Amino acid sequence: MKSLFIDNAWQNANGEQFVSKSPNNNEVVFTGNFATKNNCNKAVAAAKSAQQKWFELGVDTRIEYIRKFVEIVKENKEELSRTISVEVGKPKWESDGEINSIIGKVEPCIDAYKTRCSDIVIEKGTAKGITRFRPLGVMLIIGPYNYPMHMTNGQIMAGLIAGNTIVLKPSDKAPLCATKIMECWQKAGLPDGVINMVQGNGETVKNIIENRDVNGVYFTGSYKVGQIISNLCSTNQLCALEMGGDGPIVAWDSKDVRGAAITVVQGAFGTAGQKCVSTRKLIVPDNKFGKDLIKEIVKVSKKVIVGKFDDNETPFMGPLRTPQMVENALKMQKYLLSKGGVSLLKAEKLSFGECFISPCIIDVTGVKYTLKDEVFAPFLRVIRVKNFDDALKEANASEYGLATSILTEDKELYNKYLNNAKFGLVNWNKPTVGSSAWAGFGGIKNSGNFRPSGYLASDFCSYAIASAEVENLSNVTTPKGIKY
Repeated sequence: MKSLFIDNAWQNANGEQFVSKSPNNNEVVFTGNFATKNNCNKAVAAAKSAQQKWFELGVDTRIEYIRKFVEIVKENKEELSRTISVEVGKPKWESDGEINSIIGKVEPCIDAYKTRCSDIVIEKGTAKGITRFRPLGVMLIIGPYNYPMHMTNGQIMAGLIAGNTIVLKPSDKAPLCATKIMECWQKAGLPDGVINMVQGNGETVKNIIENRDVNGVYFTGSYKVGQIISNLCSTNQLCALEMGGDGPIVAWDSKDVRGAAITVVQGAFGTAGQKCVSTRKLIVPDNKFGKDLIKEIVKVSKKVIVGKFDDNETPFMGPLRTPQMVENALKMQKYLLSKGGVSLLKAEKLSFGECFISPCIIDVTGVKYTLKDEVFAPFLRVIRVKNFDDALKEANASEYGLATSILTEDKELYNKYLNNAKFGLVNWNKPTVGSSAWAGFGGIKNSGNFRPSGYLASDFCSYAIASAEVENLSNVTTPKGIKY
């Protein structure tokens, strides 16, 4: 398949050949080539050439193109959803939800731009002070595999509405998904060069960032890769990073143990734990409530259906994206058990595919261990604590700061948690996963660099120009020290 979309035309890339295999059955679903440096430069050049004319069309015209794209997505919803399930393994209901998220993203993007990037006018005497917002120019968007259509297209929409042009480098684990959604952008009829795509790997990203005609770099992925990207960017390139998480959920004497258990399981095992906002730690009081809740969570987790998206019985969990991710999860399980962790629910490879694994729950209370990397799998660690201050301390101990939740009916306790938890997302009686398109999305510490996306994405798609303006020179006074 052709791996490049440059200047409104599909083209062959000239680099190394690669394939994408479905985690459902190991079948090849995409074969293409990585972009070379020359391919990357052509994509950036096309975007740069188109940018000023795109901006001068005006925001209302740009929005018309975005709305047309969304209508095309609606028309092709079934094919797009199935593509996600085939290539990355999501259950069909999750893939449907991802496409709905794209459709639901357009109005928040429009509202955010008009709310946060409209002219700010201050009149003082005969002068006006005006702050206007202008597009950065060429934006590089580096996409993840776990939300291969939704995550990138939220940033694409925000960037295009602001007047930027785009070079997309999708995950090499989801090239087919990127191709299908780019076909929708092509059908929307945007002017040549406004949106471009190159398939590739880390070297491809490096080649694009080193092109100083790229003005903004936007990455969703792991902390390790985010650090590399940050170091590649120059001071003249805005860099926005949305990285991993180690999301804790604190459950504290909730009256509804069943509801709390289901909430934890949703956060921990949805998308097979392959979300940056997935629940990785459960923190509970070391008392009867804590014991009852843990028991109920194990009970619910044993009822989780793991399977392929097209199975007769609808699964809650699909496969991990690669066999190596399964091995990494099993190695972490073995490591924690060797350090003294207690297995509450053992993760095992499942017989119907090398990418399938069952949920894992390990009690690591009092266990000393090192967690070098985020475990991107259905993997929940349990920590029991004596009091709420210890729970808060345990939650904040993570090097990540993306998403957390607290389950309690005590509003004062929630407010204490809200005011002290060091995270970008703090939920109350909700899972750590899931967020509104009308809210900001991002984290601190190793989870981000203070540039949240979601509703706030427009903030890193523009820069401000401040002007002091007087319509004529008739009121100019001679300053002191000039005899005139």
